[in-house]
Amino acid sequence: MIFVTVGTHEQSFQRLVQTIDQYALENDLCKSQVFIQTGYTDYIPKNCSHSKMLSYNEMDNLYKNAEIIITHGGPGSMFLPWKYGKKIIAVPRLSKFNEHVDDHQLYFCKLMEKEERVICIEEISELAATIETINRNENEQKNKYIPKTNQFVESFKKSLGEIL
Repeated sequence: MIFVTVGTHEQSFQRLVQTIDQYALENDLCKSQVFIQTGYTDYIPKNCSHSKMLSYNEMDNLYKNAEIIITHGGPGSMFLPWKYGKKIIAVPRLSKFNEHVDDHQLYFCKLMEKEERVICIEEISELAATIETINRNENEQKNKYIPKTNQFVESFKKSLGEIL
């Protein structure tokens, strides 16, 4: 599941919400596969589950269960995903789109990207490719360990048989 949060800042973040809604449509994702916390954004997603605001417990549950977390650039929305070891795609709110009063989220996200704590997306057009790269890498990692697990199990059975 992909969980998207735009935080509680009172300016709209329509650019992110519309992009994710379009991504869900183009990739034939069902509403249960993408959840967006839309905040003060007027756009209503058609292809994703959504809610304007969420309680702490609801957010915590979504963070725990998401494979990918996409967040605005506010640090408060990153603490729980970091705690749970989740991959974070950060899309900072930008002043040129009237999403925030200045570009402090961009500066913070770039710093966190240097520390390999987030993937910072400055150009919204790069978001879909970034999601796909993460999905592909996750699948490759899973597939890499399956043969080794099977090999270990077979080796363990053989060793156990020799002991008994």
